[in-house]
Amino acid sequence: MASDALPISVLFARGLLARLALWPAFRIAVHQNWGGPQSAQKQRWLAGVITDEFEASLPPVSASLTAFDSYQSAPMHPSHTLPEPDSEYIETMLLQIMDDEFEVALEDGSAFDVARDVVRLWNDAKEGKDDYVKDLEMQADRMKGKMPQFEVDAGSASDWEDSDDDNEDESGSDSEDYGKEAVPQLLGHAKEVPDVDEDGFTTVKRRGGR
Repeated sequence: MASDALPISVLFARGLLARLALWPAFRIAVHQNWGGPQSAQKQRWLAGVITDEFEASLPPVSASLTAFDSYQSAPMHPSHTLPEPDSEYIETMLLQIMDDEFEVALEDGSAFDVARDVVRLWNDAKEGKDDYVKDLEMQADRMKGKMPQFEVDAGSASDWEDSDDDNEDESGSDSEDYGKEAVPQLLGHAKEVPDVDEDGFTTVKRRGGR
């Protein structure tokens, strides 16, 4: 049906925005304005870029058939759909955009986790499923106003934490909690001496130095 493309894209975009809001590396890059004055707007821009990639795999939307034009034996425009992006393709795109737009290089595997979830969101959207989208939106809503800490324990791979100290989310739900993701490894251009404080924490630095 010609009208299916809009609901698919809208549902997908909702889940995509929520998932990006739950990605610690992206949250930090936005919060620290590593992408410049428009860092906050780049969340919607990135979501739009990814949505465009998936929409290109949909059949072209032609005019709705009516009794008047149903005599047409063939569509006016041939189909030029592209293969659906897979997790590896989206991961590469995310890593490239984080590097280009925020000067951040990641090696923590979180980009693949996000990419995997993005593909799941698209598949669910095509089937009209919104449970996963609603779950992500609820988690993203709980994360609003929380300031992500970005220090890495020099001796171990600690977890992301947020500035408030409440640990109320112990509901036992089988859905993944994105509020506690592994610490990303943010790499700089130069090999610098780590800035380690007296408690053994290394300050995470972005690429460049603007």
